[in-house]
Amino acid sequence: MRVLLAVSVVALSLGCSRGVRPDSAVAGTKPVTGKVYSNEAGEKITLIGLEPGDAHKALVAFEGTKSELDGQVLVASVGEERRETQYWTLWRGRKQRFVTVNDRGGYQDLVFSNVNHTDYTYLKPDTAKTGALKVEKVFERYQDLEGDKKYQALLAFDRKFWTNQAEVQLAEALAATNKACGSKLTSTVAWDSVTDEQINEMSFGSYCVGPLESLQKLCERSDEAKRTIQQKVQTVECRVDPKAALKLEAQKVIWSVTSGETVQPEATTTFFTDNL
Repeated sequence: MRVLLAVSVVALSLGCSRGVRPDSAVAGTKPVTGKVYSNEAGEKITLIGLEPGDAHKALVAFEGTKSELDGQVLVASVGEERRETQYWTLWRGRKQRFVTVNDRGGYQDLVFSNVNHTDYTYLKPDTAKTGALKVEKVFERYQDLEGDKKYQALLAFDRKFWTNQAEVQLAEALAATNKACGSKLTSTVAWDSVTDEQINEMSFGSYCVGPLESLQKLCERSDEAKRTIQQKVQTVECRVDPKAALKLEAQKVIWSVTSGETVQPEATTTFFTDNL
């Protein structure tokens, strides 16, 4: 009887009834507190704090976000910056910040950014759902996923996925530019100039749209700019080079970026004004 009681106490102290694998990302931790955030769009994100606190870890569960994250539970590294709590998770081989909680001085909101970081939505604390939350269930759900090969594949680096994400973002910017300019520009990325490491550390969708955005703004300012761009620009190429630069060769714009550096918008606009 005493042995059974002792076993029960140990299980309770661990916060769940299931043992954690020694190689698990949550080994040595246990779930303690949780909070659910939701919005009227049906999005729901659950945050589970893990002890010990100095591990700076949490679990993040996604539901109803209309993204590939739905149904997933990710282990996150938690960081504090002023009145902002940031949750950094691994996804397709890249460290991602999908979730940020802001302290607005008396109330909180959660900002969710999708995988491509182009869409942002806000969620508020949900008292009713938080009251019904079973943190041990989320903890066990994470352990189940951790042992699943499909889940592990979603954590591994995926070059094709990230290049496709960049191409989608670039295509959206190109469409907006062609609409503003009445043009038929094309755009390319010289992926052979980009290493896996650079894809990991740089958001190429954001880096490569710079010249397209500048061309769009010029077209929105004047009909003369529209006519000039229609006549003198056919394609925009984005590539990685040792130094950030902008060149115009024949009717091709060559936009060179490097880690942490691009030609700034004002300089880009000035270049086009002076060289087209």
